[in-house]
Amino acid sequence: MAALFQIVHLEDNVKGVDFSDFLEDSYPMLALYFLLAFDALLYLTLAIYFDKVLPDKYGTRHSRLFFLKPSYWFKERQKGVRSDILDHEEHSDQGVSDHIEQVPPEFRGKEAISINNIKKTYGEKDKTVKALKGLFLNVYEGQITALLGHSGAGKSTLLNILSGLCPPSEGSAIIYKYKVSEMEDLKEIRKIIGVCPQFNVQFEVLTVKENLRIFAKIKGILPKEVEQEVQKVLTMLKITDVQDCQASSLSGGQKRKLTLGIAILGDPQVLLLDEPTAGLDPSSRYHVWSLLKEHKANRVTLFCTQLMDEADILADRKAFISHGRLKCVGSSLFLKRKWGIGYHLSLHINDSCDTVKVTSLVKQYIPSAKLSGQSQEELIYMLPFENVDMFPELFCDLDASACPGILSYGISMTTLTDVFLTLEEEAAVEEADYGVFGEEQAEEERETFSADELEQRLLSLSDTSRATVSGAALWRQQACAVARIRFLKLKHESRTIRSILLLCGFLILPILLIKILTEKRTVAHTLKVSPQMYFLQPGWQHYQTRHTSLLVLNDTGSDIEDFIHAVKSQNIMLETANWKNISDAREYNGAIKVSLEDKHFRFTMMCNAQRINCFPVLMNIISNALLRTLNSTRHIQIMSRTPPLVRS
Repeated sequence: MAALFQIVHLEDNVKGVDFSDFLEDSYPMLALYFLLAFDALLYLTLAIYFDKVLPDKYGTRHSRLFFLKPSYWFKERQKGVRSDILDHEEHSDQGVSDHIEQVPPEFRGKEAISINNIKKTYGEKDKTVKALKGLFLNVYEGQITALLGHSGAGKSTLLNILSGLCPPSEGSAIIYKYKVSEMEDLKEIRKIIGVCPQFNVQFEVLTVKENLRIFAKIKGILPKEVEQEVQKVLTMLKITDVQDCQASSLSGGQKRKLTLGIAILGDPQVLLLDEPTAGLDPSSRYHVWSLLKEHKANRVTLFCTQLMDEADILADRKAFISHGRLKCVGSSLFLKRKWGIGYHLSLHINDSCDTVKVTSLVKQYIPSAKLSGQSQEELIYMLPFENVDMFPELFCDLDASACPGILSYGISMTTLTDVFLTLEEEAAVEEADYGVFGEEQAEEERETFSADELEQRLLSLSDTSRATVSGAALWRQQACAVARIRFLKLKHESRTIRSILLLCGFLILPILLIKILTEKRTVAHTLKVSPQMYFLQPGWQHYQTRHTSLLVLNDTGSDIEDFIHAVKSQNIMLETANWKNISDAREYNGAIKVSLEDKHFRFTMMCNAQRINCFPVLMNIISNALLRTLNSTRHIQIMSRTPPLVRS
């Protein structure tokens, strides 16, 4: 405020601010500008600090004194975590090894993601929700791993922790020997991961191609490779036909494809996908499955889904999570053998079929068979795995029509859905001992986010394994990308542009009309300019008016009585002085300095800046004085044209 008052004061005195004021006066302007620059830097520093220590809903919190740690300023990273930690985490699931299938020998030592006793608690002290309750899991490079479980089991929470969107309450997670809980390591992790969240992250007002281009720049892909990478993703996901369409006009499946395309930009080494095929039609879903299978070599893919057939077809390993705990991990065959109910025998019958006789025939060969379903047209029996050797004899009797009324029959193995239901029944019994786990379902529900909230989370998806832009160059590229988002939003929102133009029209058009109409009705006013406008006449008192005497400074070193007499003859009160006896206490409207150079008189005019017509008046005085010294009887007059006035 002091700087503003100083500037206003200088402007009020019709002096303004110039370079001479920077170091002059008791309160120099240089100090004011220094304080303004210091305030700007201070507020910027505080904004960056609070953004790190007080994150939004998504983000990892820094410690309050993070800037005092050498690791924050020096980029030397820990090459890997301690070997004893790795050994502990690799064997941390031995206690439940009967529920975990051993990986093939070729994958041993290729643990890309190691999750060790991860816990996550939401809420305050009086009311908390435990989303994860001590999770142990290893994910291997070259495999596709699926997370399965009921809504609210903690699948999305686990993916958010691995991607750095939220920190774990307890435990640790390691991705390629970088710890997720360490801020320095998290920066390196974000360079190698691609995240497809449960919600769509595209900007609605941008086209498909513009969305991919913006995110490619945010991820740090080299500018010369951006277009090539965008075209590659468009082709891979078969969305080239909608590349110039705004995201707001896309269907739900096309938006999901775009979000998946954003995740795979830059060919990241680790893919974290939260229900990537939700909303896709069967053809697009199978295409995405094929795409992920083709690129699973030397890559880690961890995804969660509610579709059991998707997990069965796509994933090499399935991990079942229930109420925040890991229930089992293994291939489809392992899970079906361990938790499956066996085989389903389906018999299509007509009205003449005797259900009791058919059941007796089935139990004759498989005593433990159970009738699980019955209708007028179908009978379904559950056959245990251990009686597989008796199936051929049973089928022979069925083919021989031992029981009339059987039209056809078929047998199928246990599905993952059956395994899921079995595990959920067991989990329900276990949870009854711990209490009701109620509010976790809200964690997995889909959410909608505004563009501003989305903008604050863009950097969580930044960097890829292919990116070579880093440091200040990456920050500059990201800032330009966000600025371009604003520009493209304005470009695509034609309604906003029309509103701005209409507002400008309402403000400018009346002014133009008034200008055009008044120009024809205006007349210029001519004002006679004379010395009596600013200078006293003989006999006037200075305190009665704003007029002053005319100051004449004699710098010739000789007598200039002729010039002084010629000026006085114009009815002007004069004061003469030289540079030595001039008084600083007096204020003059104007002054004339007379000097002598090479036997020629030189006249210099000095005016009070508040007197608008002072210079023409002084020029008129000098001109008429010179005419008088030449004994001329002529007189020079000056006229001034004032701004036009409207004729009434």
